[in-house]
Amino acid sequence: MLAVLAAGQSQRFGDEDKLTASLHGRMLGLHATDTLTRIAFDRRIVIASDPNHPCATGWREMDYDIIVNNNATEGQSASVRCAAQHAIESGVAALYICLADMPYIVRRHIQNLSQAFKDHGQNKIIASSEDGKAMPPAIFPSRLFAELADLRGDQGARELLQTAHLVPAADGSLLDIDTPELLAGENRKEHGR
Repeated sequence: MLAVLAAGQSQRFGDEDKLTASLHGRMLGLHATDTLTRIAFDRRIVIASDPNHPCATGWREMDYDIIVNNNATEGQSASVRCAAQHAIESGVAALYICLADMPYIVRRHIQNLSQAFKDHGQNKIIASSEDGKAMPPAIFPSRLFAELADLRGDQGARELLQTAHLVPAADGSLLDIDTPELLAGENRKEHGR
């Protein structure tokens, strides 16, 4: 099962909902979900704080179920808990966790993560890495769903990721758009300014 976390508070982005900000002429919150539709998952969900989020129509058109995180103000762990609970209820063998504000995720990398998961007996966390740092997208085996469902704080599953097998990603593909300045810089690159 794939869970895209989209209920963050965007505190470093200011008053604007960063997922609605335009990146290359499209809402930021639609880039990663679009890329991920090109990969077969038994179920796709978006964890959002509002079922009527401006991206919701696009997510539904891409065949994502929108799951409302009523505790989004508690931080990323609340979204991870929500995703894990749905994974438990769905009886899946693995939970892929991706972030909605990582617009440059590439399909090949997700396929590499899946292959690593198969190669390691589907019993180990598989995480993306950039400069040796573990980060999402990541795959969690079902044996850890209960632990994910008990997480607290704004660090998400960061501590669990420290035990992960790492799969390096292409340079720049794990960029997380967190500030208006970073977004503006990415838009300038696209237009060659």
